Amino acid sequence: MADISRRVENQSVMVTMTKKGRRVSTPKRHHFVPQMLLRRFCDNGGRLWYYTKKAPHIGVASGTPETLFYQTNFYTLNEGGVRDFSLESYFSQLESEANTVIEKICAAARAGKGPGLTFQEKRVWDLFLYYQWKRTPDSIGSTMSHAEFEELLTESVAEFEQRFRPLTDEERERFLSNAGKKNLRKNARVKATGDPGAVVQSVLNNMGIGIAVIRKPNKAFVIGSKPVVTLTQPGQTRLGRPGVEVWLPIAADIAVFVIAGKGKEIVITLNDDTWLRSFNAAIFHESTVIGGRSEALIKSLVSAR
Repeated sequence: MADISRRVENQSVMVTMTKKGRRVSTPKRHHFVPQMLLRRFCDNGGRLWYYTKKAPHIGVASGTPETLFYQTNFYTLNEGGVRDFSLESYFSQLESEANTVIEKICAAARAGKGPGLTFQEKRVWDLFLYYQWKRTPDSIGSTMSHAEFEELLTESVAEFEQRFRPLTDEERERFLSNAGKKNLRKNARVKATGDPGAVVQSVLNNMGIGIAVIRKPNKAFVIGSKPVVTLTQPGQTRLGRPGVEVWLPIAADIAVFVIAGKGKEIVITLNDDTWLRSFNAAIFHESTVIGGRSEALIKSLVSAR
């Protein structure tokens, strides 16, 4: 399995030329929750039942993984009119390798066994978990307010002009117009999203994984636009500390969580319906969009809010 732990900026831009010279670029639909993950939450007909808080008038509807949980060019940099698709290329590669690892986890867990991940497979899983934790709009939205961004930009411009020279009219248009500010903010967000998080990765690498399996056919996990859920006890917030749990559902019947003990793997059967209900409600509370295999399940979460 290829080593995909290198930094994003070392990835090449996924833009190629056909024999006839026509440009072929990365897809514009950037799924912040991968399609390969969403497919594991679909019903038997391949439909995903969903609800979005931004359009409550639609109610609970059904769609497909291709048409949900994405934003156009969400991970694309635009610097000086040149578009850079490196981050989306990196995520596509990571998702391809993570899909193999997730399939291994699911198959073993359904058989009541640990997956026996290799060092590299665990490394891929840790990267996938980390980026699912930070790469979605719901996770990113609270990192910096517009007021904080405006203040930082004003300070940066003042410092530049004091140390070097006044901005030209063209530079002011590029950086300080509404369009320029929007582009700068997006570029800052994309670069921050691509940061590999060495400290968090180190913690994850030194921890094990727990796998919770639902065996009741009428019960299921949901997936959210903020798919990673952190469960904490009062006074505890740091990953790796007792009382801090990080969970990611990877299929309608399976979720993976972080446990203490490097290389440790455990598999549990989730029989507590009340806990599962609370867990799904937590995903709904923190997410703008939720999806799942059951129309009734999604409707029940919406009606209980």
